[in-house]
Amino acid sequence: MREQAPVVIKLNKAQRAQIREASGRDVATLRIEPLETGSRWLYAAGLGKEAWLLKHPDPGFYRSAKRKHQPRIDPRYSRFRLRIGPSCIHHVGVFAAERIPARRKVIEYTGERVNPVEAYRRIKGASRTYVFTVDKFWNVDGVVGGSGAEFVNHSCDPNLKSRIVAGRVLYQSLRPIEAGEELTVDYHFPRAAPKVSCRCGSPKCRGTININ
Repeated sequence: MREQAPVVIKLNKAQRAQIREASGRDVATLRIEPLETGSRWLYAAGLGKEAWLLKHPDPGFYRSAKRKHQPRIDPRYSRFRLRIGPSCIHHVGVFAAERIPARRKVIEYTGERVNPVEAYRRIKGASRTYVFTVDKFWNVDGVVGGSGAEFVNHSCDPNLKSRIVAGRVLYQSLRPIEAGEELTVDYHFPRAAPKVSCRCGSPKCRGTININ
């Protein structure tokens, strides 16, 4: 790959306001280290400073992707046989089609990697979202290229936990999971975020998906 020099972008008022609303930061200048991967441009930490990419939104593409987004499991990212089915918790869920031992990688949460500003655009006002925050630079949107892990529902007493390893999101079993059991994970919505009621039905339910 041909090396390219970092790019410095001076933001206009609208861009600054958008970043401030999404991240709480007042940023005037962005230093971008371009990494070319096919037709996409990613952002990275360049020259020891945080770097962002203001990805140009493509609402038409994303609307089309959401229409085509169907509940399914991509076996390339699952270590066990799983299935999608109706859920008592919410809409549809992911269920074990075979017994899963404890402390095993079950499925990887895949999707399009987007920066926080683009993620904020996508979730603002949406009734259903499938965005997983990896760190302060990256979010994974399961609407585009999702493995099916995006349909794992929340529970306050989950049988899975999420682990982030080298930037990848992995769901790991906390205990043995029997065939037919729904897979769940604690979403851990921030305390300061808008409150979302929980319907997991667990005796340990804290009432909200948010951390108390």
